[in-house]
Amino acid sequence: MSIQMNSPRLFGHGAQPALAVVMAAMLLPASLQSVRVSGVSAPWVLALTIALLALHVCVATARRWPIPSFAIGIGGCAALLVAPDIDGVTDFSESSRYSPILLPSILCFFALLYAVSAHTTPPWPTAALGVGLTGSLLTLARLWEFTAAPIEAWAWWLLLSTTAFGGTTAAWALGRYRATRAAWTSQLAERAAADERRRIAREMHDVVAHSLAVMVSHAEAGRLIVPNAPERATEILTTIADAGREALTEMRGLLDVLRDESASTEPQPGLQDLPALVDRVRESGVDVELAMDHHLRVTPAVGLTLYRVVQESLTNVTRHAGDRPRARVSLTTVDAAIAVRVTNTGPSTEPAGHGKGLVGMRERVDAVGGTLSAGPTDGGWLVQVRVPC
Repeated sequence: MSIQMNSPRLFGHGAQPALAVVMAAMLLPASLQSVRVSGVSAPWVLALTIALLALHVCVATARRWPIPSFAIGIGGCAALLVAPDIDGVTDFSESSRYSPILLPSILCFFALLYAVSAHTTPPWPTAALGVGLTGSLLTLARLWEFTAAPIEAWAWWLLLSTTAFGGTTAAWALGRYRATRAAWTSQLAERAAADERRRIAREMHDVVAHSLAVMVSHAEAGRLIVPNAPERATEILTTIADAGREALTEMRGLLDVLRDESASTEPQPGLQDLPALVDRVRESGVDVELAMDHHLRVTPAVGLTLYRVVQESLTNVTRHAGDRPRARVSLTTVDAAIAVRVTNTGPSTEPAGHGKGLVGMRERVDAVGGTLSAGPTDGGWLVQVRVPC
């Protein structure tokens, strides 16, 4: 699946325009006033005013159109960089002049760089970083002769280089962090959705496979028995109907969850339902022996897992173990764990590790921290599970 870069934002769609408004309120008045009293020619006053306004407008549009906004913003920064020195209200001293690149609105560049880094895919973030670092270098070159700062020259150059290169790198890094976090969150959501699909597929497989196996077994038995014993037709048809009704109930619960997460469903089966499961399998013609402690206490997740393992194992016995199969199900407590063994005395046609049934059982057992082994044994097949209590 593809990873969506535009993940939900904490403050919704209005965050970027709100940031633009705040930056304009704090930075734009001083910048425009400096240009107005700059002492440069009228064409340059117009060009600088347009550049400043473009920078702030691009901040508002950077989230929706990051690359065009960044390109226009770079154009505005270039105009500030090449413009002649100005006088203004942000001057350090009465007689000094300075480059328009030092106007407060230049801070909009960092917001534009962040937007490209956070909301675009490669190679645009790397290209934007390259443009930003190049611009920082050109800014230092443009200000090389500027000596009117009220601090020592070395301190001024340290401050300027740290602001230019450090601010550029920090804005870019924050944007990449945001993009990486969004991708990670998206991957987690996709993984959770995939896990849920696998869980539902396991449930549907177990419900359908078991119920259909019982129904088919009774239908075939009925075809042979009813002509000679018509009185048993009602019993056989009732068993088929009960198996189908149970499957419909469980599938309806799963589908209700898919349609509405808040939908109430029937309780999931657990260890207490194993005797009824074994009875249904016996009625289908399989001689099943059940040995378990009826006072076992497990969590619902473990109980459902063990129930489905036994259900799938007995379904495989019904389907693959030939005529007149026999099976034994045992549940015992061993060293703070529950050991489940399902054996049958008939041949099996399902190799270990193959088939959706065995894969689903292994996934279930792994999810609750247990282990599963399955394979041929003397004259039959063995499924063995061990899960913590």
